[in-house]
Amino acid sequence: MIRLGTDIVYIPRIRKAYERFGDRFLKRVYTNSEQNNCGFDNGMTFTKASTQSQYSSIVRLAGRWAAKEAVVKAIGTGWNGIGYTDVEICRYASGEPSVALHNRAARILAEWKEEDQQKHLNNESYQWQLSLSHDGDYAIATAILVFVF
Repeated sequence: MIRLGTDIVYIPRIRKAYERFGDRFLKRVYTNSEQNNCGFDNGMTFTKASTQSQYSSIVRLAGRWAAKEAVVKAIGTGWNGIGYTDVEICRYASGEPSVALHNRAARILAEWKEEDQQKHLNNESYQWQLSLSHDGDYAIATAILVFVF
């Protein structure tokens, strides 16, 4: 079985949310690891000083927002009962994006696995494929959830 989610984000919208809410926005939506990977250190302080670096950090936040949205669409629940930090966008050492699920998001997939095991699909596992892209004022992400039987 394959499930697909995609999302596009208007980068100035993310910048405006950050400018308005600062650290509260970051902590509500992004894990500490995501914040660090986007160039933020302990909330609102940028780890790099230039305006271009600040813009790049906002662009990376927007890409992760789109990726989180794509993941919950692939799961099929939307944000219903799932917190923003329950979906974490990580990176392998190679730079390839990956997904880590926590709390309710992780439990949903665990429940699916339990249901399928009752149907004798004992060897089921799943993998995420994730793609992020940025162009101009937009960030887009596609998430594919592949169940391997």
